[in-house]
Amino acid sequence: MPTRAAIYARQSLDKSGDALAVSRQIVECRELIERNGWEVAEVYQDNDRSATTGKARPEFSRLLADLSAGRHEVLVCWHTDRLYRRLRDLVTLLGVAEKRALRIATVRSSDLDLSTPAGRMVAGLLGSVASYEGEQKAARQVAANKQRAQNGIVLWTRRPFGFDRDGNEVKVVKAEAREIRKAADAVLAGATLASIAADLNERGIHTTTGSQWSVTSVRRVLLNPRTAGRVTSKGEDYGKGAAAILDEETADQLGAILRNPARKQAPPSTEVKYLLSGLAHCGREGCDDAVMFATSNPKGATIYRCLKCYGTRRLDLVDEVVMGMLVERLSRPDALDLLGADVDVAELRRQVVELRESRDAIAAMLTDRLLSPEAARTQAIRLTAQIDDLERRIRDASGADPLARLAQASDVAAAAKRMSLRERRDAIRALMTVRILPAGKGIRFNPEHIDIEWKRGQ
Repeated sequence: MPTRAAIYARQSLDKSGDALAVSRQIVECRELIERNGWEVAEVYQDNDRSATTGKARPEFSRLLADLSAGRHEVLVCWHTDRLYRRLRDLVTLLGVAEKRALRIATVRSSDLDLSTPAGRMVAGLLGSVASYEGEQKAARQVAANKQRAQNGIVLWTRRPFGFDRDGNEVKVVKAEAREIRKAADAVLAGATLASIAADLNERGIHTTTGSQWSVTSVRRVLLNPRTAGRVTSKGEDYGKGAAAILDEETADQLGAILRNPARKQAPPSTEVKYLLSGLAHCGREGCDDAVMFATSNPKGATIYRCLKCYGTRRLDLVDEVVMGMLVERLSRPDALDLLGADVDVAELRRQVVELRESRDAIAAMLTDRLLSPEAARTQAIRLTAQIDDLERRIRDASGADPLARLAQASDVAAAAKRMSLRERRDAIRALMTVRILPAGKGIRFNPEHIDIEWKRGQ
């Protein structure tokens, strides 16, 4: 009976998706089997599977099981590095060889008899060489990727939203760039990522993979350093690229808001349903600033009522006056002064710009070989740490504060409408104390019945 031979073929990366390299291996293995007068019992192939990453190779696992069961006498492969690159895989093969007189025949390298000490020694040496070559190849690839990033060349595997590539040149996709700018403006005005994702999906705008938008995908696009023209690789910043969608100041403000841990907290309680319930105070003499709460009157209208004197005012009219005064105050040129003089956010942002420029200069010097890679990396890490510290201080000063977001908005009224009820309450609480003054019976509502005591400025 002819010797039963199993064929194993593998390639790490199938760029075309046609498995042509695997097919060629199998053809040459069949020719070797025919020359030896053996019989092809079964073919095992792992296409687009690396032997060094540790990820599963289903066919290799099935092959080992069949060899252990004694279904094949010879294992044929194109080269031993197609079979194993890691010594742990060789150890597994040796375990099979102890049970079976396993022979490995190859097209392009030496045959191995794992049943003998000499054969196992040769296999071990070949495995060590293959492992070394794999590590060197990976190191060369990392270095090549780093050099391309430093030179502004990007070879992405999935096109980022807002950009496309013409050869090595990165270009902005105008329609997608408009969506990114629109989303950035919405976030700065107080909109949630969920509302932005819903809007994109409703208008039929998809991600570059054709998927629906989610909070995560919107956040990833807005925080991508490339949107501000940064070139990064493996977490290292190599300076400005040729294409940008957002200016650096806008990108910094987005980062301050979206990276703030406060955004990850659980949704606020739904117990508070009205703007000034528990915030407004009764201004009647003798009530001692008693807090007023929202309730309904016998006619079904929603009102604010003092629990001490039972005085009331229509809720919608009071809310309109208070929000109008809040928007008017934060629309003034000196609105940013209300954020406090302890942190000069504008000065911090100026320092961030200077540090970024210094880091860009280092990247340029590296490209021109005026600095060694190690020296450039050391300087870049130092500057990046300083930038991160300044951005943290900016974030702490204004990133999560609704009052700060309103004060920095170009359209305060629109920004206030986008805010949640809880955020509007927080802004009011930080800036003013609201008192509802008494009025005689039958007197119509007058905005002057609302007294505002400003906590910051006037």
